[in-house]
Amino acid sequence: MPPASFRATHPGSIALLTFMVALNQMSMGLYLPSMPSMAEALHTTVGQVQLTLTMFVAGFAVSQLVWGPVTDRFGRRPALLVGLAVFTVAGAACAVAETVEQLIVFRFFQALGACAGQVVSRSVVRDTTEGAESAKVMSYIALAMSLSPAVTPSIGGQLHALFGWRSNFVLLAIVGLVLAAIAVARLPETTRGKVPDALQLVPMLRNYGKLLRDRSYRGYILTIGGMFGCLMAYQTGSPFVLMTELGWSPQAYGLLILFNVFGFLSGSITAARLAPRLGIRRMVRASAIVVLASGVLLLAFPLAGHLSTAGVIAPMVLFLFGMGIGIPSAMAGSLQGFPYIAGSASALMGFTQMGTAVLASLAVSRIDGDHYLVMGAVFLACALLCFLAQEVLLPRPTVGTR
Repeated sequence: MPPASFRATHPGSIALLTFMVALNQMSMGLYLPSMPSMAEALHTTVGQVQLTLTMFVAGFAVSQLVWGPVTDRFGRRPALLVGLAVFTVAGAACAVAETVEQLIVFRFFQALGACAGQVVSRSVVRDTTEGAESAKVMSYIALAMSLSPAVTPSIGGQLHALFGWRSNFVLLAIVGLVLAAIAVARLPETTRGKVPDALQLVPMLRNYGKLLRDRSYRGYILTIGGMFGCLMAYQTGSPFVLMTELGWSPQAYGLLILFNVFGFLSGSITAARLAPRLGIRRMVRASAIVVLASGVLLLAFPLAGHLSTAGVIAPMVLFLFGMGIGIPSAMAGSLQGFPYIAGSASALMGFTQMGTAVLASLAVSRIDGDHYLVMGAVFLACALLCFLAQEVLLPRPTVGTR
């Protein structure tokens, strides 16, 4: 039986919540070093393999709109356990897929399961914490979201070298199974009160309408969406830029991506020191400025005809520094003021960030042209969205501004 109480600030609770969120980025980042080899093994094209990533993000985006009301109607715990079951089974199916078409379908279902972890995690934080305590826990969740795409490719590269590309999906299935066991033992129901009509269409649309009418909420979720669009443009394009065009091996690609960890860690440390003094709004604006600068830098190299590893890695380190500064504050800001529809607020935020990511991934994989140039252009477009959303929709930055 789960414990009678749950403290989101307890180290064990934080570990569970962050791994629940990290399922998303783990599922996207782990197999990136294997993508060129997968095209050969499955006798398909680069574009079709990239579509396995795009379809995952699409499934994740759409299912957020469902999981949010489901958690409000039935509770956080049942939704999480069902989601982890789907994730585990789909991961095992991906590991034995014989065609790229099968893999695309299984990846969609894997996303449906992974999505429950992210929606429930955010809702649990909102249920059990407030104010600065909420921002603190959100900072750990943001750390998982942004470190996972930097760390998991290195793990995936080593797994690929030792056991082949299918081992990545075996590991994901095992992670899902372990998390389900821990959740059964340690996670109680945290909702403040179930909403009986949460899954009825009219109340559901009413809740989403209420959220979208809030100018600050729109500003925060579009800022977050722009950041995740940048991240997905990079994840979709960088394997082929670094491995196909620059000749790095899968193992080396995974190790190169580890440089990104330094960017996010330094951003997180900066945020931890400055956020209490500057407030949410100032932190989000500083973050957006850094993200925009990284987009300009990433596109400048291919426009100048300069193809180099440093030109791919350095802008991403800068981007993750900016993301580390702003994501915790933006996430906390978006969920303020909606305690009784926290699941729906979290879901719509997730839909926006992943919807932007889908568009970015599709653009990178489907636009003909130089991989490097296309990746840089899409990245900059998403960085502009991030910057303009907070400039236009959020109030002027003052200490403590919502």
